[in-house]
Amino acid sequence: MLTSRSSQLKYGIIFGALVVVLAIVGLMAVFPTATNQGYAPEQPIPFSHRLHAGQYKMACLYCHSNAERSMHATVPSLNICMNCHSIVKGDSPYIQKMKKAFAEGKPIEWVRIHELPDFVYFPHKRHVAKGVACQTCHGPVQEMDRVYQYAPLTMGWCMECHRGETTPRNVLQNVYPQMKNPQGPVAPVNCNTCHY
Repeated sequence: MLTSRSSQLKYGIIFGALVVVLAIVGLMAVFPTATNQGYAPEQPIPFSHRLHAGQYKMACLYCHSNAERSMHATVPSLNICMNCHSIVKGDSPYIQKMKKAFAEGKPIEWVRIHELPDFVYFPHKRHVAKGVACQTCHGPVQEMDRVYQYAPLTMGWCMECHRGETTPRNVLQNVYPQMKNPQGPVAPVNCNTCHY
């Protein structure tokens, strides 16, 4: 009788553990992780950052000019592209597609790559003003033929930087030029800095 009771207990524990594991897996399927790290959608025009930002060394802010004065960096409008492509590589079918859209006043419908939840406030301009390089969050864009989400862009990842744990050295020197190794937060860590 004692053996059967211990067997029931053992099977009960195994069954309970199995139920918990299945519940966790089910919840993970319903509520996926908050990151799209590695997401690299195909775009309507295969724009190569390796060519433009890498080989031709075009500054990020030439195309993404709103990054230094706005909350969003924004995708450049076609008139920015046409500054060069009204003359350069006009025989390309992709450039012709772009020229046609420009002439008709229609935007290219790019697929968004980096997206934060609606309740997150991320001002690009503050980061640009502090000297945070685009590559800090977006990775080596100048080496990407197809842009992908480089960093997890999770709250924990952002907080590591704001707490001074992963803050780029040049940013630390801009914020604390008098200190060699600042301790503690280097940017606000209170909730309402980034959340509505």
